[in-house]
Amino acid sequence: MKTRVIAYVYAIVAASAATLVGLYLRNPKVDAGLLFGAGVIALLGFVAAQTRYRVQGNTFGEVSFIPYLSALVLYPSWASVALVGLCTTVTEIGKPKPAIKRAFNIAQLVLAASVASLIYLVLGGHSLQVDKTFAALPHAAAVVSFLLINTFSVAAAVGLAEGKGIWNTWYEGNASGLLYDVFAIPMVYVFARVFVDWGPWGMLSLGVLVIGFNVTYRVKHRLENTNKELLELFVHTVEFRDPYTSGHSQRVSKYSRIIARAVSLPSKDIKRISIAALLHDVGKIHEIFAPILSKPGRLTPEERAIMELHPIKSAELVAKLSELQDIVPSVRHHHENWDGTGYPDQLSARDIPLASRIIMFADTIDAMTTDRPYRKAMTESEVRAELIKQRGKQFDPFICDALLDSPLYPQLFTADDTKSTRTFTQILEMRRRPKTPAVA
Repeated sequence: MKTRVIAYVYAIVAASAATLVGLYLRNPKVDAGLLFGAGVIALLGFVAAQTRYRVQGNTFGEVSFIPYLSALVLYPSWASVALVGLCTTVTEIGKPKPAIKRAFNIAQLVLAASVASLIYLVLGGHSLQVDKTFAALPHAAAVVSFLLINTFSVAAAVGLAEGKGIWNTWYEGNASGLLYDVFAIPMVYVFARVFVDWGPWGMLSLGVLVIGFNVTYRVKHRLENTNKELLELFVHTVEFRDPYTSGHSQRVSKYSRIIARAVSLPSKDIKRISIAALLHDVGKIHEIFAPILSKPGRLTPEERAIMELHPIKSAELVAKLSELQDIVPSVRHHHENWDGTGYPDQLSARDIPLASRIIMFADTIDAMTTDRPYRKAMTESEVRAELIKQRGKQFDPFICDALLDSPLYPQLFTADDTKSTRTFTQILEMRRRPKTPAVA
């Protein structure tokens, strides 16, 4: 394990201990009656933690955070946080994993619970067992702080371990579930209130709700992951026909996300552009391109004319999927130039879909930053110069300016440490340098 990851885990452990001690010093007394109620809900969280679902890669999720947060609302105290930590410890002991991972999982949850409890109390929150009134601001602030600390601490650990950006890691793992997490704000109160009002019968109802949430989250992530993996598998199959550009579509998708963020597009648009970029070359699977893709050396004018049909073929394939109808124009027009000299329809300026203009940048940047028989890969400064040179000709001048001025621009040149990995799950993101000047 990398030294920086180990240092990070130690820091999280220290921070969790410090915040728990701070919560203890604020009020060391324990009310046994209030703690019992919190303990019952924490036990429900422990049960929920036994079933988890895969979010992405080695990251897993679970819905235990709802009853755990409900326990803190029932009794915002260091003792309740300690119970949550105890439940998490028992859960982690039963899972086969390195000790340092167990320590991190326990510490980051205790840290999130301690900070959430402190915020709840500082903003005037109270035990729901004493006063059933819904304290909106303290409650919402506590839940949001818990979720942010929990998700960002995990994203930071994954990012450090895999050499990825922390924000990107967090976004990929949590952006699609933000609506579900926002829904957790009132549900935490509902869980606590049901227990206070209904007692044991409330516990039974809560157990059913926990199962329902778990199934909902699990099915949602399973469908998203399956769809994503099927698309990537299809793209990977297409690239077997053109082995010298293996990994090209994945990189173009990655670069498109970065460029879309650089021009401040909303997350929903970024996701659709990413999918369009991933599928922009799928038309190359058509048999008319096979002999050209396998040919070494430069293309003849006739062969290039045939290759210029691939955006049309790609769009036709994407159009067969009902859920991707909105990205068909983005795929078809990704080789249109700003000045109208591109193909297949010679569109110009803002007549070109915004997504296509972004993919044009990403596609060209990937071509420029890979070695070719007739030239070495271009450097960051050389790419910048070429983008400026083609500004207003090949490229949208407004996107060009925004990208070059953005602090995200250097991320386009960040080394991908997965390029030599050969596992099936990682080969889809592998980078290999092309050996022939195939059309991008």
